[in-house]
Amino acid sequence: MKNRIIPVVALIAILAVAFSLMLPRESTAQGSVTVNRQGVENQFPDGLRFYIDAESASDIEEIRVYVRKLGQSSRRTYRTVEFEPGTSISGEALFQSKTSNEYIPTGTRLEYHFDIRTVDGEQFETEPETLVYLNTGLDWDVKSSGLINVYYYQYDQLSEARAEAVLMVADETYQHMGPILGVELTEPMSIVVYSSYDHMREALRPSSRVAARHLRTLGQAFSNERTLLVDGSSDPFVGDNTLTTTAHEFTHLLVADAAGSAYAQVHLWLNEGLAVYSEGQPNNEYERYMEFAIENDRVPPLAGLRTFAGTPQETLQAYGQGHAVASYMLANYDQSLMAELFAAIRTTHNFEKALVAAYGVSVPDLDNEWRESVGLTPRDLSTPPPPPLQVLPTRRQQPANAAPASTAPASTAAAQDSTRRPTPTVAPTYTPKPPPTSVAGVLGPASSGGPAGSGGSNPQQQGGGCGATPEQTGSISTQLASLALLAAPAGLVALARIRRRR
Repeated sequence: MKNRIIPVVALIAILAVAFSLMLPRESTAQGSVTVNRQGVENQFPDGLRFYIDAESASDIEEIRVYVRKLGQSSRRTYRTVEFEPGTSISGEALFQSKTSNEYIPTGTRLEYHFDIRTVDGEQFETEPETLVYLNTGLDWDVKSSGLINVYYYQYDQLSEARAEAVLMVADETYQHMGPILGVELTEPMSIVVYSSYDHMREALRPSSRVAARHLRTLGQAFSNERTLLVDGSSDPFVGDNTLTTTAHEFTHLLVADAAGSAYAQVHLWLNEGLAVYSEGQPNNEYERYMEFAIENDRVPPLAGLRTFAGTPQETLQAYGQGHAVASYMLANYDQSLMAELFAAIRTTHNFEKALVAAYGVSVPDLDNEWRESVGLTPRDLSTPPPPPLQVLPTRRQQPANAAPASTAPASTAAAQDSTRRPTPTVAPTYTPKPPPTSVAGVLGPASSGGPAGSGGSNPQQQGGGCGATPEQTGSISTQLASLALLAAPAGLVALARIRRRR
């Protein structure tokens, strides 16, 4: 999986499919039905207008346009074309993107075709056509490494270099996290880089645009559409976050690929924990909240973090906890077990059963192992729920100086110890710190008891809401911050500055 750029000739072929507004096709015929003109008009941000002119020996009574999002599943949807029935018709159908339920993320690859039926029972289907949905009025270009396509437009002298850097980070993230998750891409992923935040704001989900006036969305991943929106603006306040955002959100797309149709079953602590792990260096805000919780023994049970709810501070702590536990799993067990976990999730559609099948531990047991590793007292599990019928033995991670498990056989001693859970390493010594007093200076002071803040519960997540940076400094409503914090699906709106990945 080397980082490479597709030659210019191949790029021209990609662009011919991606950016044309599907020039009207000349007449095609089957039986007595003839299609004289067909195509699609990009009406961003409102959606797409499909149109068709056709004629037949008998009256045409129904036309449907079928649309499928490429790469995720074979499921398709359709709209009925509106026209006056007759032997010669002109009609159109609208695919809107005006509400959250109808929203089409930019970068989505679509395939469509028309189905024509006449009163005498004749049926005719046009050949499938493809397009990529992007903002209109911008001079789009693409950088590609084969299965990762980065769409960008000429905005300033850094636009092309920014796209190349995003592609490099996405490719490196795939090389790093793909084997851990057991993912090998077979369908393209799209990343849309916005050099102007005004342009990105137009592309956000309609329900997110109100919050975007107060909070800056750094990135947003859409697993069903296999696309990721990234704020690549040159604003120095967020510019350093572009690459970290790319690594974090691209990992969410990889996790979705690893879990398949069971993606909604992946507990959020693991999904976000892996995404933070992929950033390559710790996030200071997450660490501060986690360290404060450990020092004061205020760490919630891992089983309660299937989704994140509460104040923004509690959510940041949950990110830190998810990262800590995910890192513990990768450091203290054979890393290949993570891929086995996701394979089991796809099979069982049950996270708890999959964890036992792959790691040989329940969520509460894993929680206690990690608690012991950081010097916390294990929780009382005297009445745990009954385990699944089949429990596979666990495998210990090899020492850091040993050859990787994929290239060297396990030692006899390790084989004899395969049914035991890993013995936690010596708990690190934490220096007590005062509680964080603010999050990027926008959430107000915390009480002496720990991270504080008001705000309602956040919506249930299926694969990761992420953090948020205010568009400008100053006080904002914590309730609004909490709302934008978990902008579904998997929207990265960072509450704290994230240092550059490199």
